[in-house]
Amino acid sequence: MAGKHIDHIAFRVADLEKAVTFYTEVMDFEVTDRFFIDFEDNTQARCAALKAKDGQGISVFISEGVGEGGVVKEWVKQHGNALHHIAYAVDDIKKEVAEMKRKGIQFTTEEVLDSEELTQIFTKPAPQTGIIHEIIQRKGSKSFSVVNVKRLMASTKELNKDDKAKTVRKK
Repeated sequence: MAGKHIDHIAFRVADLEKAVTFYTEVMDFEVTDRFFIDFEDNTQARCAALKAKDGQGISVFISEGVGEGGVVKEWVKQHGNALHHIAYAVDDIKKEVAEMKRKGIQFTTEEVLDSEELTQIFTKPAPQTGIIHEIIQRKGSKSFSVVNVKRLMASTKELNKDDKAKTVRKK
């Protein structure tokens, strides 16, 4: 992929605060945002976005399932505390996706998802690595939009056979 770099990595964990503490106390990151996502099955995800204090490098996004079941809890149940996806920022998402499809990569949706902040699409887990890859083209904003996080949960729901997110609210 020409004109690409790793934008962020996302983890799903059983204990958000332990993960946040690791990144803030050991890795010298700072929390830039926190929010909840409410799902149609009455479960929730607590989320935190972090960035290195020096402003360099990639961002980290962490989510924890709240309540019984739900997309995040099911992921952790199946995979443990684990990397969920790696996001790559690209200059021309349509070109990159067409090339990836030509190479046999499968996506969670047929079309890219477009919003004011960014355009994005998620792969199904790569057979070679088991990891989901997010391809994004940012439109100026470098932060995590709760709307786009909600989209991630909705577009990857089939991977855990769970309901899509219905609302997002700030902590």
